[in-house]
Amino acid sequence: MPAPRPPGALVPDEQACRDTIQRLQAVREPRIVVVGNPNTGKTTLINALAGTNLKVGNWAGVTVEKRQADLQLQGRTIHLLDLPGAYSLSPYTPEELVTRTALLDEGPDVILNVLDAGNLERNLYLTLQLMDFRIPVAVALNLVDEAKEKGLTVDAAALSRALGVPVTETVASRQQGTKTLLEHSLKHATLGIGVRYPAAIEDAVADLTGRMAYLPTLPPHAWRYLALALLEGDPSVRGRLSATGHTALIDAADAHLAALETQDTDALIDIAEARYARAGDIARLAVPQVQARRTLSEKLDRLTLHPLFGIPLFLALVLLVFRLTFSVASPFVDLIGEPLQETAAGWASALLVSLPLLRDLVVGAIIPGVGTVLSFLPTLLVLYLAMSFLEDSGYMARAAFLMDRLMRSLGLDGRAFIPLILGFGCNVPAVSATRTLERRSDRVLVSMIIPFMSCSARLPVYVIFAAALFPRSGSWIVWSMYLLGMLMAFLFAWLLRRTALPAEGGGVLLELPPYRFPAWAVLWKHAWRRTKSFARRARTTVLATVAVVWLLLALPAVSGGKFAQVDPKDSVFGSVAQAVSPLFAPLGFGNWQATGALVPGFIAKEVVVGTLGQIYLGEQAAAPAPLGLIEGTKQALGATWDALKTSVAAIPTVLALPQLGADTGADQKSPLAAALARAFTPASGLAYLVFVLLYTPCIVTVGAIAQEHGRRVAWITVAYQLAAAWIMAFLVYQLARALGL
Repeated sequence: MPAPRPPGALVPDEQACRDTIQRLQAVREPRIVVVGNPNTGKTTLINALAGTNLKVGNWAGVTVEKRQADLQLQGRTIHLLDLPGAYSLSPYTPEELVTRTALLDEGPDVILNVLDAGNLERNLYLTLQLMDFRIPVAVALNLVDEAKEKGLTVDAAALSRALGVPVTETVASRQQGTKTLLEHSLKHATLGIGVRYPAAIEDAVADLTGRMAYLPTLPPHAWRYLALALLEGDPSVRGRLSATGHTALIDAADAHLAALETQDTDALIDIAEARYARAGDIARLAVPQVQARRTLSEKLDRLTLHPLFGIPLFLALVLLVFRLTFSVASPFVDLIGEPLQETAAGWASALLVSLPLLRDLVVGAIIPGVGTVLSFLPTLLVLYLAMSFLEDSGYMARAAFLMDRLMRSLGLDGRAFIPLILGFGCNVPAVSATRTLERRSDRVLVSMIIPFMSCSARLPVYVIFAAALFPRSGSWIVWSMYLLGMLMAFLFAWLLRRTALPAEGGGVLLELPPYRFPAWAVLWKHAWRRTKSFARRARTTVLATVAVVWLLLALPAVSGGKFAQVDPKDSVFGSVAQAVSPLFAPLGFGNWQATGALVPGFIAKEVVVGTLGQIYLGEQAAAPAPLGLIEGTKQALGATWDALKTSVAAIPTVLALPQLGADTGADQKSPLAAALARAFTPASGLAYLVFVLLYTPCIVTVGAIAQEHGRRVAWITVAYQLAAAWIMAFLVYQLARALGL
């Protein structure tokens, strides 16, 4: 016996439902779109279902564009489309527009709506909007474990009856309930019981959908949604219909709105009120009213969000990350940068003894250049692990909340801090993450200041200079670079807001996810994926750049010089670098080696270290002694064991005061660090680090800014960052000299 319909519910078109299900069962490769509010675990659910490694995180806005994962189910290929989180289908941000556009254009067979069991009423607003699309819906009631920690138990059966769609309880992070979810959804998804709006609005919707039946360019599954959006005055829908030649439909909607006004009916408010009322009714049916318990997240937030202690705690955690990076990873950096490179150079010399030119390229350029960049993989792996822990635990969202007051003084809101934090990893996805911001001026402004945030590609430069010039306080130097980048970003945000990009007004509410202890496997996947990306650039971008630099270093720029036998200073590379170097003399590093290494840094920042290694170590590595396989293997294994012991012994120094940290004295420096210690003074080294921190973003970041906001914005960003880098490096050098460094 069918369940009685609740008052105010829309009776679905049963015949259409059956027809749709039959079509679904007949198609060979169903397409399922996964939709939900931000941070409800959609991507985690897809990873659990399809075995993919799509990026996840414990904050709103991780997914900013649609992504697809495929899986096999009973011999059929299922396409899962991961859409950005959305609070509603009335888009205010580009990511919400991506979700709405996919629902209009993709023609999915099923909508899998992911709900947060702990925030049911708020999530149901989107669910009810989805039911305005006449597409079968199934619900994954996710995060039921966190809801129970709050003292909330959702009656999934009651929720299913109220919505008229199948509901499956899941804990996606533990793969609970995921095995049967897809099959259950595909077999039992239905159109559900949508909202019954006031009679006058339903009459207008009926008229508009009737008109759409004569317009073959409009997808039938979206007729009801489009009619409601027109009555709500959705500007994006109106713009889309106007651009596709449906102005008559807009005129008809305007006529209905004028008629509704005469009846004192505000369609926008009445439609929203009907959805909120229905969402509230369903939530009260599904969740017994109980006194919610204070959760562990709420208790921790009393400390982490404290108005006095919150920001110092944030800065201390960032410092702890860098101390961990230095103490644990440094022995492995030295291992790859010295013994393993020597072993590789010895093997290459033995193999290429009859090919001297190729041997020079491999031993004198590729191994010191690419090898120096690769030597920082352990540093980045530790950094990525620590950053992933802070992100997935939910702390980064708290950092954005802490910065909200500061960001508002800059004309932004705390949510703008999330893309800035992402910039610590890589500036390119950080620029994409600005799509989560509602106002265009905010998106442009934040994209223009993101390159000031020190990405991981600059970390190798900091680490090698810190080891060379500041062995006892390296982590503090690196920490100060990250802090300076943030201060410069805030300064330029303030300047841009008061000149070219004034605030457009308004504000947003920040959503704080609960604290979650990240799964170690997920942390490892995140860190390993990012580290692999860095290594991939080393074998592509860095390798190609190193080869070009080697070629330019081998080409003579003076008459009588011979290829590969010229003094580097008299090469094409050296001559060009010498011509530019006077510009940097006031900054303390006006030699051609330091200046020349900055030029390929326009392509990728990690290339700076590779080029420094190539310039300073190339000649030393030009003629290593050939090394046998067994002898080299013994040498490499022995050095690896020593590095492992040193790394474990250094763990307690993470919490030590700076002067008690691991001391890499002059006699322990790597060959490149020793060379830099001879070439730079502490003052000129600091100025060099500041210039690398602030000067123009890499070419990929420039492309990302151009793609999001146009070439003009991208080139303006390049220009003002170059100027800012020169001025700040000059000031730092002069100040350091005045202090006697």
